[in-house]
Amino acid sequence: MAFNIAYVHGIGEIGGAEKDLLSYLSLMDRNKFNPHVVCPGVGDFITLASQMQVPTEVICIPPWRKVKGVIKVPFAVLKLARIFHQWKIDLVHVNDYWWFPQAYLAARICKIPIVVHIRQQIESARIKQYWLQKPDYIFPVSKDIERVLLAAGIDADRVGLAYSGIDTNHFYSLTSRDKLFHRYGLEENQIIIGTVANLFPRKGYEYLIEALAEVKGIFPEICCFIVGEGKDSYRKKLVRLVEEKGLCSQVIFTGFQKDVYEYLNAFDVFVLPSLMEGFGIALLEAMAMSKPIVASSVGGVSEVITDGKTGLLVPSKNAKALADAIIRLLRDESLRHRLGLASRNIIETKFSQDVAIEAMQNFYQAILAKFLFPVMQQNVIKKSG
Repeated sequence: MAFNIAYVHGIGEIGGAEKDLLSYLSLMDRNKFNPHVVCPGVGDFITLASQMQVPTEVICIPPWRKVKGVIKVPFAVLKLARIFHQWKIDLVHVNDYWWFPQAYLAARICKIPIVVHIRQQIESARIKQYWLQKPDYIFPVSKDIERVLLAAGIDADRVGLAYSGIDTNHFYSLTSRDKLFHRYGLEENQIIIGTVANLFPRKGYEYLIEALAEVKGIFPEICCFIVGEGKDSYRKKLVRLVEEKGLCSQVIFTGFQKDVYEYLNAFDVFVLPSLMEGFGIALLEAMAMSKPIVASSVGGVSEVITDGKTGLLVPSKNAKALADAIIRLLRDESLRHRLGLASRNIIETKFSQDVAIEAMQNFYQAILAKFLFPVMQQNVIKKSG
């Protein structure tokens, strides 16, 4: 018997959390689990989920802690409950905690278990605000997040570390790099650094731009790709900073790109200047492409990158340290090569999609067994005792 899983997600654009969820949808063992998706009707996420032959239902989940969403929350909860009932859902999986309270109320109406992913660094105050003491199980994507949950008093037996995984089969020939260079009018020998992430303040792009101003003094042919889109006001702030630093010829804002691997392939160095980072899917993608990394030592990043072995870590909000690390890698081709190979090896052994999917399926089976067959489980425990 295959169990029906409902994934609740409140964002239509594609970012790291969405890519991770899409990997579950594509690789889940359909003999054991039937995935369903509840999400907004705008953006690329619902299109990609539908292409995987996954049943989808459109619903805009109002914000939990904003006044303008208070009136709409009860209607969203009832609609969610109706969807869960119609699909005969056995387990609800909320893809990030922002939508957990709404989904929790619906799951309790239907009397089904509910789990939640925590994908961002989280303050202890958020745990009460978003009812994170209530789920049947919580999946932090890093030990850093796990520590916050346990320190807040959440039972350890309801917390399971769930590292994200990445597809290790993306490779591109040098011709794809040449095509990208031609598209943007770049010279054949131009040095390329870049990053991939949504344009949100927590990504720390202003520090990358400030660092680039120093790097340009040593490598005048440098070019920096910023791949992603997000908050318009933040993008405008970054564009103004680029103009102030005289970097208009060096910085390219590409907007959202469905195929980020084409861009990653062109990078000589991948940079992640985040101020907060739960884990970082883009980081894994760059490592899978054997790219040398410079990253801020925040959140779960240090669980993926070992400084000096699989990348270079720097303090967050420190443009000088960021510039020094980038310059060090650009000056040392052998170091870039060594770090890139080590990064790829870590991905294959610890952060592959296959490992992540298998772990999640095991979590599901344990949670469903506990919820659906408590008497059977108790008998097993008694016999084993």
